[in-house]
Amino acid sequence: MTDSLSGTQKAAILMTLIGEEAATSVLKQLETSEVRRITKEIAGMEMVDPTRYGSVLEEFHGLVRQARGLERAGAGLARKLLARTHPEHVERIMGEIAPMRSDEEEHSGSTPQLPEAIVAASTRRLAMLIREEPPQTAALVLALLPPHKAARLLAGMEQDRRTEVTRRMAGINEIRPNIVDKIGETLLSQMEEIAEDPLIPLNGVRTAADALTNLGRVTGREIVDALEDGYPELSARLGEMLFTFDMLLGLGDRDAQEVLRQVDRTQLAAALKGADPGLHVIFLRNMSERAGQMLKEEMEFLGALKLAEIEAAQREMIEIVLKLEKEGTITLEEQAVAAG
Repeated sequence: MTDSLSGTQKAAILMTLIGEEAATSVLKQLETSEVRRITKEIAGMEMVDPTRYGSVLEEFHGLVRQARGLERAGAGLARKLLARTHPEHVERIMGEIAPMRSDEEEHSGSTPQLPEAIVAASTRRLAMLIREEPPQTAALVLALLPPHKAARLLAGMEQDRRTEVTRRMAGINEIRPNIVDKIGETLLSQMEEIAEDPLIPLNGVRTAADALTNLGRVTGREIVDALEDGYPELSARLGEMLFTFDMLLGLGDRDAQEVLRQVDRTQLAAALKGADPGLHVIFLRNMSERAGQMLKEEMEFLGALKLAEIEAAQREMIEIVLKLEKEGTITLEEQAVAAG
């Protein structure tokens, strides 16, 4: 068994088996540090268990059969071999070889490529294509794309997936061309189902609020209330957009007086800060002269308020008005909706 042997020991045994000339050729391909370790191991050998010879050869043979290097053959490997053996004749010999090679042979040693349609596809389209693919497949696709496009795809992934895809991409040393071909064919068939039309930004919440406004406040309130159980955040956002302080412009005098009975002067003063002048008129008109003067003094006393404080006071008044309307105590006139 070879499990107890280190990689250097196995390499040393192999060198003793393949003969001096072949071993020399192999060692020429290695780094100096690797040659030093192997030759040191060889020098320390006195004899090797014959069973280990067989095990090392069997393991080496298995590695050869499983080899998946990208340059086992082809122009790339031929050029490298010539550069080592006849560097002064590389271009001449490669020029003589080239006309004799078929197109298939010419590309047999090159890096596998994804179909051009995949490489040229938009980042959005590619992101949709690999969204459901396993991290290993996504990593392989990114490894075969131009770096700038791969970077944009990585940037659009969630952090955990981005980390895993990056890890797997960094671990790719060899690629089976037939695997690349299969992935390319699959992506091409899926890409036909993905529209290339650019996406148009749309504020869905704003659109929904506008639609509810056109339905009318009563119907809109029913829908917003129905959303509150399952979607409280959405209900709150729609409510804020649908029921604004300006809707109080629809208060008649009698209804304005009812609202005034439900709010205190400080709350009203804060809510009217920066509000539509028409609202000032409505409430002051339905107060006594003395109460109106006190409201004005209260507004001056409050001074400059933060926007959040004004909005909070207005929201409290809006809730009071909606409650009174729901109870049938007051009636708000619908305000005209501006045409979009």
